[in-house]
Amino acid sequence: MAATGGELVLDQAAGLSKALAAEAARVARRQSEREEELELVGRAQRYDPDALGRIYEIYFPKIYQYAYLQLSDAQLAEDLAGGVLLQVVESIEKFHYRGTPFGAWVFRIARNRIIDMHRRKKRRQHVDLHEGIPTDYGAPHHETERVLEHERVRGALEHLTDDQRQVVLLKFAEGLDNQSIANVIGRSEGAVKSLQHRALVTLRKALSEQPIE
Repeated sequence: MAATGGELVLDQAAGLSKALAAEAARVARRQSEREEELELVGRAQRYDPDALGRIYEIYFPKIYQYAYLQLSDAQLAEDLAGGVLLQVVESIEKFHYRGTPFGAWVFRIARNRIIDMHRRKKRRQHVDLHEGIPTDYGAPHHETERVLEHERVRGALEHLTDDQRQVVLLKFAEGLDNQSIANVIGRSEGAVKSLQHRALVTLRKALSEQPIE
């Protein structure tokens, strides 16, 4: 039997209520995560060894992956991640929360270091296909299939502009929200959304044209 107008209204109201509840839960979760992050950073700024160690555990694998997908060199990515974390520790007292999450501040340091590295090197060095990526840093396993898939992704990323590549890596590899990404790359949230859309269109086309080994 077809639903009456009143039933449709009730269904729509129930759907809206669920959506609002989900959004409220998401906002509350983000607020809780932000408070936990600020508490951790505050302890690290007092050079609490446990807090500094926790920051290293959280961000080393993230920065390593972020760097590896752009540098195509496992050793360079490892060195860069270590250098970024050292700079974070040395300058952590300078961080003051003014709407920019700590993670965005860390990735801005990483991005600037990668830009400097590209300026110093005329061409990228490509890691040997059989070397794989060390699993200690949250990267894929050594199986050939996983390595080949990483090669396909890196190849597709080459079709993007630098800003598009940054948005894709920070959003989908590192899980940053649009506001944080905007802070990292120095663009507006609207620009981030536009860059993401154009990047995904380009990636779909590039990946569809690549042969699957």
